[in-house]
Amino acid sequence: MNTNFKTQIKKIREEAIKVGFTKATMDGYQFIWNNYIKWKQINDFIYDEKEYSEFLLEYYCFDVNNFSHKTTKSWFQQLMRSKKILDDFDSYKKCITGEALPRKLYNSYPSEWESIFDNYKKYCLDVRQNSQATTKLKTLYAKRILSWFYQNKINDLSKITKENIFLFTNIFIDKSHKVKERHFYVLKQFLEYLFIDDILKQDLSIYVPSIKKEKRRKIPTYLKVEDIQTILNSININTVSGKRDYCIILLSARYGLRLSDILNIKLKDIDWINNKINVKQFKNNNLNLLPLSKEIGWSIINYIKGARPKCKNEYLFVKMKYPFDKMTQFNQFNKYFEKANIDSDEKNKKGIHNLRHSLATNMLDDGIPLTIISSTLGDTLETTSNTYIRTSERLLSQCILEVDE
Repeated sequence: MNTNFKTQIKKIREEAIKVGFTKATMDGYQFIWNNYIKWKQINDFIYDEKEYSEFLLEYYCFDVNNFSHKTTKSWFQQLMRSKKILDDFDSYKKCITGEALPRKLYNSYPSEWESIFDNYKKYCLDVRQNSQATTKLKTLYAKRILSWFYQNKINDLSKITKENIFLFTNIFIDKSHKVKERHFYVLKQFLEYLFIDDILKQDLSIYVPSIKKEKRRKIPTYLKVEDIQTILNSININTVSGKRDYCIILLSARYGLRLSDILNIKLKDIDWINNKINVKQFKNNNLNLLPLSKEIGWSIINYIKGARPKCKNEYLFVKMKYPFDKMTQFNQFNKYFEKANIDSDEKNKKGIHNLRHSLATNMLDDGIPLTIISSTLGDTLETTSNTYIRTSERLLSQCILEVDE
């Protein structure tokens, strides 16, 4: 940077907000940069990358050389981003946003296109058989993509050309595989829809590059049965929050339910007469009928009688404060994981979704057939076998081949 640091960060702030950073986000970086000025103890100076790294180490005890993007500490991530913004501006004289299509810039399009997006939603739900969640996400991406076309002088969707598509795909050259995959997949499918609906006279989807989906090679981690019980035992069920937390974690541990499915359970979904729970899976829209065990039943009863606010909300799990809306998040699992004092080598097994992996793997090790496991999880047999066979030591041991001498 060739100008005074205070002048430069003012320009950075203005530029960053233009490309989609929020004012609140920039306030956070401004706080760090102001501390950098205090640390320097002078007002007139030019930014130096190495010196800024020294400041972060001395002032915040943060070493940029040992930073990993997998760190769970959001504060360290923010410190690193504060440096990256300064470095980017120093090198390119502009702020670089992580998003290919910043929401602030790409969320405007002609009002008459709204009906096309509504019909696209129906196409996703009825023809593609997508879930509500997938349809919502694809529509969001489609709106941002089409906003880009609109900002590039395309006022009529029937006027899109292959040259427009080439220009659009070029802005993703330096983006990650995942970003390309998502945007190109949605664009390709939306163009197919426009052709089917006779808005486009030519199927332009053939000009969108096909990005092969990266296969997930990471083997799911899991907790042993005794570790899960240790976590459950660490919950104080004599408190209001403890009764609720115990019930949520128990549902995940015993049924392998996703958190979204647990929080979507309604009071009417519990069939007390026939000892069943009807769970509609948010991810794939499937209905999963599960047996209501005594353990689960009593945990629900204890929660309803001793912790759940008396209200007319139809959902089982509601917020503790008025107006007692449905719970939309649950972040308590890691607290009990830490309290249970499980071996420090197992920290990668934190997160309530890990209980789903744990249930499947422990069932496999107990010799329970894959068909029953997939039925319990509400997954297809193919998904269950591809995901969890690799985690079973018992099944993997059967695949060992003898080596010829």
